[in-house]
Amino acid sequence: MTPPVEEARERLAQIAVTLRRFVHASGALGATLLLDQGAELPVLAVECPAVGPVLLAEGEQVVQLDPDRLVAEPLPLPDVKALPPFEVDAERAQVTSMIGGVEHHARAVRAVAELFPGRSVLSVELATTDVETPLTIAARAGDPVVLAIGDETFELPLRT
Repeated sequence: MTPPVEEARERLAQIAVTLRRFVHASGALGATLLLDQGAELPVLAVECPAVGPVLLAEGEQVVQLDPDRLVAEPLPLPDVKALPPFEVDAERAQVTSMIGGVEHHARAVRAVAELFPGRSVLSVELATTDVETPLTIAARAGDPVVLAIGDETFELPLRT
């Protein structure tokens, strides 16, 4: 039987490796997972940029992990492709190109979010042609996907 501390380490390593693989596969700038650890524990924030260490934050405690050095199998990822930066109109808070690409990424983000328990939330930041206006897609199992362009947010209806 694996001790609880070792199980927790293995689980965190798997989460870090999964997020890094997804970020690289999707061409994202980074991803943040708010991991629901159950009613008795605080939410664990896992920040995974495209490069550099993965940050784990629980309250005031922050730990850095190097996902390239972790020996863990990632969770199964959906089919996702890296796409060129999305063209956006920041004033109108609109994506002006590759609408199908937004849906492609939204489905993938939702599929990855569903890998995590409870009310966990996954947020992924994607590049746009306006470096001041990132495109963010956030998902939680059972809830609508949310799209943010700059400071504006919208529910994104996905066709089944």
